[in-house]
Amino acid sequence: MKPIIAWVVVALFVVGLWLTLRARQNRDASKSSASASSSYQGLRNLALQSPLTEVPSAISAKPGEPFAVLMDWGIPAGTATVAAYADGTASVYLSSGGGFLGGGQAHESIRNAAIRTVEIAGELKNLMQPTTTYPLPQRGQVMFYVRTSLGVLTATVPEEELRSHRSPLYRLGDSAQTIITQYRLTQEK
Repeated sequence: MKPIIAWVVVALFVVGLWLTLRARQNRDASKSSASASSSYQGLRNLALQSPLTEVPSAISAKPGEPFAVLMDWGIPAGTATVAAYADGTASVYLSSGGGFLGGGQAHESIRNAAIRTVEIAGELKNLMQPTTTYPLPQRGQVMFYVRTSLGVLTATVPEEELRSHRSPLYRLGDSAQTIITQYRLTQEK
């Protein structure tokens, strides 16, 4: 009978150890996820709310004209944000962690795509409404935020309407996608 008790004790010990390790892994993954989310939110908030005096492209922008554009895209893994500035700075942030920062300084293709994105936002700003809140999109939605010296403008579009070019904002979505493409191409080189 003693060998059976020993096996039960060993089995309980192994199960207990396994449960402890799983709990630790889940806790570590949760901390990592919280850290990624915090970094993402911090970068996004800087892009949306930095004082105008701290944004170089805002200083040279004409009153009411865009100097920055954010495209928040609700993807299965969370949110992808593309930030483009009139000075050619462009970044991509992922809510799950990671992304690309400031590639417009080093790569002309990224710089040109960022500048073009801001230009297109200027052409389409009459399709947007003023906002002081910056919610994230639902999965399958795309939200645009356009910063001007007079405030932030926004529009929300189903991703499918951008992809199929049914929304007049498809040009802005395509231009922001060009930034992502240019980052990918520079990574492949």
